[in-house]
Amino acid sequence: MALFVTRGVFRQGVFRVNQETLRSTLRRLASNYRWTWSSATREIFHRLPNTRKNTHPLRLVTELGDEDLAALAGDDEFTTLVEAEHEALDRLIATADQPRIAYCSPEFGLSAQLPQYAGGLGVLAGDHLKSASDLGTPLVGVGLFYVEGVFRQELEDGRQTERYDAIDAEMVGATDTGIDVGIPFPGREVRARVWRIDVGRVPLLLLDTDVDTNTSHDRKITDRLYSGDRRHRLEQEMVLGVGGARALAAMGWEIELHHLNEGHAGFIILELIDRICNDVGLEEARAQVRSGLVFTTHTPVPAGIDRFASDVVIPYLELWAEMWGVPVEAIWEIGQDPDDDGTFNMPALCLRSSRTANGVSELHGEVSRKLFAGVGIGDDIGHVTNGVHTRTWTAPHTQELFDSALGDGWAEGASEAWERVSRIDDAALGENRRLSSLVLADLIRERTGDVIDPDALIIGFARRFAPYKRASLFLERQDLLEDLLADDNQPVHFVFAGKAHPSDETGKQLVAELIEATST
Repeated sequence: MALFVTRGVFRQGVFRVNQETLRSTLRRLASNYRWTWSSATREIFHRLPNTRKNTHPLRLVTELGDEDLAALAGDDEFTTLVEAEHEALDRLIATADQPRIAYCSPEFGLSAQLPQYAGGLGVLAGDHLKSASDLGTPLVGVGLFYVEGVFRQELEDGRQTERYDAIDAEMVGATDTGIDVGIPFPGREVRARVWRIDVGRVPLLLLDTDVDTNTSHDRKITDRLYSGDRRHRLEQEMVLGVGGARALAAMGWEIELHHLNEGHAGFIILELIDRICNDVGLEEARAQVRSGLVFTTHTPVPAGIDRFASDVVIPYLELWAEMWGVPVEAIWEIGQDPDDDGTFNMPALCLRSSRTANGVSELHGEVSRKLFAGVGIGDDIGHVTNGVHTRTWTAPHTQELFDSALGDGWAEGASEAWERVSRIDDAALGENRRLSSLVLADLIRERTGDVIDPDALIIGFARRFAPYKRASLFLERQDLLEDLLADDNQPVHFVFAGKAHPSDETGKQLVAELIEATST
């Protein structure tokens, strides 16, 4: 059955239906984040007459005028592509199963047009959802909707400054589920609206406390990603963990396994225990909950561990102690820091409550076993090496090359596909590499006004400017650096992309040092 009313029929009302059908179809394609890895769907949005970079495709579709829609509806090639992608999305969603695994994370990096992530933790989480969609894994993501997202970095006089922009949830593809959940806080209950975003055939639930029934303070709990003090961080993690578990229940899904992406969602453990504690007792409840929890740790240094002082967290733990009829010390012990009796350690809470845990590389697994030795299952931390969702991070021209030379399966890591890599001749690989450099050169010129040689060696550093990531390490050997940069026959460019947390003055100083070093 054709998606669009036949062109050329201009009876009153028929042509307008055609346009509105086209708009609604484009809105559906733009609302599902499958477009982030479907080159064909992205091509549709690139063909829009009002297309522009750094703009969510849903906004582009919403802003289309009647004349633009009429022209698009009259373009057979365009409407054929739209119909094909719409049918492909329908087929994908038709195969979706009810979620049985919940992937809980404070950030999800689906696209730069949805600024709900700060770095690798979020990118990994976003790629998990995309890969789950490809694989048909019955997964649901659980996070927070930050109404101002993550800050936008600006540079003034060689120093980083920050700007926050309000985000219209519906304009980034979020749908209001009509569900709101209550989270117990000392002396009050905080309500959170539940938004849904679709990532292929995988749903993502995001909780938002900016609702009318909350106090002005509580409405700002989910205002910004990683922006507040320790109490604000604790409040966000209560909403993520406890509210996230309640949102899943309100959706009517039977979740068999909860995967905690770092310790930020650890308070989900208290909610899961609460559901059975009064029937079986605390220790038995902990044992039953443990069987359905897995934990991934990311941070290899003590400074990155999420901890809360006792005076901050105890009032929240007392709520659960009262409900369970146990002393608050019994709950405190589950998350007590192994090195500081006065601190509640979120990874320790998770390690003492999960059936298995992993680091994100072989070496990181070794470091984590040392870091968490004697803490729950800390001695048994394994590893699952971080990967990426291949098509999201492979340029369209490179995908075309691989599709042609390697055939099906390369994006999924099929060994038989990669055995055909020798079919790609050196000239094709060289041209592909140069095309990628040209794309990067265009981006740099557009963003900074600087011009780089696409045929030079380009060394990139794209990480958060946290001190332990050592962005300025290459400056420590000025003699080698000067020799490297002085060779006109072998030009080298260093390209940095990253920002420091607004309250991280040391990280901001690193940004300033690099700017100063490159301007002299």
